Amino acid sequence: MKKFAVPLLILVVLVGCSTEGDIKIINRTDHNLYLSLEGNDYILEGSETTDPTMTISVDTGKQFLFYIEDYIEVDMHLEGETFMMRDAINGIPIDEYFTETTLQVKPKETLNVYCDPTHAGVKLINNFSENVIDLAYYTDDTDTLVSIIDLPVEPGDSTWSRLKATTEYDSITYSFIVEFENGYIDSSYINIDDLIIDEQLRMEFGL
Repeated sequence: MKKFAVPLLILVVLVGCSTEGDIKIINRTDHNLYLSLEGNDYILEGSETTDPTMTISVDTGKQFLFYIEDYIEVDMHLEGETFMMRDAINGIPIDEYFTETTLQVKPKETLNVYCDPTHAGVKLINNFSENVIDLAYYTDDTDTLVSIIDLPVEPGDSTWSRLKATTEYDSITYSFIVEFENGYIDSSYINIDDLIIDEQLRMEFGL
């Protein structure tokens, strides 16, 4: 049997070994993150006291003794209730946001993705017996209504939207209009001041 040992070892080396790389998402917001990776959808909850993490392993292909691939490219959709990926110039963030990116994942290494809040937000929870057919807002500097839902929110469901946050240089006051399928309109959420980054207004209707 010994005379077969060396040829067998050479065969294993030539065939190569499958390897993986890890993508670690770190949620440094208080609210949920939503991501899609290689056809799978994930939710990473936020926390006011910790930075929840999620590690996803991806196949980086076979690695050979005499040839090792530097990295593979993995497409990812990533956004949150108070977070969007943000572009930067020379390391300085600018007001250009996106939800799609391509990651370079190296075999046997972990790529850390830190998600810091970029927006304020609003979340509507419908515990009423009727569908919510519209959720819209206007600000103190315009009377134009901006609708922020595309589909009705059914009883027991919720919806959310990011909002531009108030800063020390730009104070924003929001007012919201909620319309139900039976014609009832709620306009009690008016003159909401100073929604800062990572702050979410919760609007709960019904029970």
